[in-house]
Amino acid sequence: MMSVNRRRSRITGIMDEEIDDERKERINRYGSPDTYTLRRLRHELGTRPESHVEAEALLSARREGMAPFFREKPQILPIEEDKPAQLVCYAVGDPRPIVQWFKNDMVVTESHRVKILEDDLGRSILRFGPAHAIDMGIYKVTARNKSGQTIARCRVVLAETPHSPDSPDASEISGNEILLRWKLPKIDGNSPIICYNVQYKESDAVDWIDVASNIDHEFYLVRNLKPNTSYQFRLASRNKIGWSEKGIPTMAIKTLDEGAPKIQLSRAMRHLQDIVESGQEVVLEESKPHLDYRVEKSPIHWSHEQPTDKYNYISEISRGRFSVVVKGIDKSSDEVIVAKLMEYRPDTEVQVDAEFEALRSLRHERITSLIEAYKPSNNTVAVLIQEKLQGVDVLTYLSSRHEYTEQTVANIITQILDGLQYLHWRGYCHLDLQPDNVVMASVRSVEVKLVDFGAAQKVSKIGTVVKSLGHPEYTAPEVLSEESAYPQTDIWSVGVLTYVLLSGVSPFRGANSDETRQNTNFVRFRFEHLFKELTQEATRFIMLVFKRHPHKRPTAEECHEHRWLLPTEFMIKRRDRAVFLGNRLKDFCEEYHAEKQKEMTKYESLTSAVRSMGPNVTRSNSIQEEILAVF
Repeated sequence: MMSVNRRRSRITGIMDEEIDDERKERINRYGSPDTYTLRRLRHELGTRPESHVEAEALLSARREGMAPFFREKPQILPIEEDKPAQLVCYAVGDPRPIVQWFKNDMVVTESHRVKILEDDLGRSILRFGPAHAIDMGIYKVTARNKSGQTIARCRVVLAETPHSPDSPDASEISGNEILLRWKLPKIDGNSPIICYNVQYKESDAVDWIDVASNIDHEFYLVRNLKPNTSYQFRLASRNKIGWSEKGIPTMAIKTLDEGAPKIQLSRAMRHLQDIVESGQEVVLEESKPHLDYRVEKSPIHWSHEQPTDKYNYISEISRGRFSVVVKGIDKSSDEVIVAKLMEYRPDTEVQVDAEFEALRSLRHERITSLIEAYKPSNNTVAVLIQEKLQGVDVLTYLSSRHEYTEQTVANIITQILDGLQYLHWRGYCHLDLQPDNVVMASVRSVEVKLVDFGAAQKVSKIGTVVKSLGHPEYTAPEVLSEESAYPQTDIWSVGVLTYVLLSGVSPFRGANSDETRQNTNFVRFRFEHLFKELTQEATRFIMLVFKRHPHKRPTAEECHEHRWLLPTEFMIKRRDRAVFLGNRLKDFCEEYHAEKQKEMTKYESLTSAVRSMGPNVTRSNSIQEEILAVF
């Protein structure tokens, strides 16, 4: 017993030393030699943490200009041998920051093949003309000015053609139709799957017949088949490099007798099927559109028109306490959007206005973009029109997979931190980070965005008292205790989300709400719930963010520099080796969503608004269907 206590004391001592060293380094970095009080604070380790924050805030206020910030970070880049490629970043600051690129911690020097350019908007471009295998590696970019510096990292990898998909399944059969479903190929060649080719033949035939080569989802309804006839089907997948080999054919699948009931597709699936059958071409090099940052200075305003004059709603996606989320289509462009219908009454208008105020001026690749906002006259329903996302939350995404790795979780957490970095730079805190507020932008690659800003509030570096509107199990102790919140308040929620995805357990959940609050306030959680395959670095990251005092937690940028999240080859291999079965999250996922189901809105005005969309609008299962098809 004595040895255990001694070991604990030693670990505690080491951790305290690390905290003190970090605090000292921070004050040294930002301290100013011409202010006696601040100089004294730099060397007094016993000073309360608030004093250091006040010192930093004072220095920031006195400092002219603005420290650099990456609006756009360079992303993982798949390259082809002898084909041009480029890394892009966009750093802002005052004065304008100096951008420098590094490969494997060595400064990148220009040559006849490698150039560092700048576009009209000030983006820094590292261009390979052409790219070679020697360009693969870990790249770092720094942006510096006299007010500070910031760092971003990414990888350059070699892209190849994908592996073949497995045989499709016949999920429904009629007299002359078969609905095929399939899963993503296990290896995508380091480049996202763009589309699929479906072929079929009668079982006793030799030649294969192309059905379609522009299918950009994991299902297809094959029509015009003969009744009571056996067919075989096979698939190929394509990424930007090219087509895979043809997959293994299915066993013989026999259609039913003539007159059997037709297969009924959901409205969302029928829309996708129609697009493919119309012959729409697949865009192989789909570049991400540049975000319009002008909205930050010229925010979106409420419109008092009827949103249904411009948009058709096709299916209900989900419900919240005061809202219904539906999938819709722009009548003029056929573009898919998501509409959030919110009850606008005296008891909800403050929260609705707060969400609108936060979203109307935010633009970042990890935050859902607000397109338009409607508050029709003489109507109790407000509508936020947002960009189309996949709709499935991060918990459902992982629990639906057969298996996932620690690397996948690290990617998700990294992207969440990117979104938080931007929010904190703009002076906001999300304050309600939980699984259903982290939504997949795609199910084919790990791309997430933050949604639901109903609890978001302006929070300063020296602290702001905020209302507790989020889920208690994901809320930081200072908010539960009605103390001041700080940007690091969101980092606590990141820690809870990390723990959940790496254990299938909520770390601070107690037998009742009081016990949950006590567990949170005293930081009582157990390590044994974490998956045994977990790397030591992941455990250390969780220990780092679960600190009772917000000033002892790292900032979003400091989290990026933690060893667990670094994109080094060593850590990527370690994280890839830690594999977890998706069904280990299933029980928690079902329990979490069952609890959310109880909170679903019962407001009659919202129910009427959904009904008014049309007689064919029902609760959509297409998201779950697509998830099941993909994984």
